[in-house]
Amino acid sequence: MENRFKEYVMYIKENGKIVGINEKAFGSSEESFELFKELYNTGYGDIYEDENLISIHTGGWSENEEIIREFKETFWWYQNHKATFNGGHYYFDIGGDKSWKIVAQENN
Repeated sequence: MENRFKEYVMYIKENGKIVGINEKAFGSSEESFELFKELYNTGYGDIYEDENLISIHTGGWSENEEIIREFKETFWWYQNHKATFNGGHYYFDIGGDKSWKIVAQENN
């Protein structure tokens, strides 16, 4: 399957090796995120946007996981990704006043 974010992918690859940089990817970062939101199935997973903080949860649905796999190749991902947790949980900061606070949960 061809990457649906092809025009937004940062690196040009041939046979799995990076052979160049896609300059357009840097100027169209926000467009790639808008495409991601259009493709993402929120019936199974969630996208939460709170000012500059964004969290994405795949809900375990394989199509959402595939979209994430493709989206990881974009400049938007490289620029904004902060953390990934098991179970399909992804956290981003697009720049602003709010910040993530990650805390450990104790098992009782």
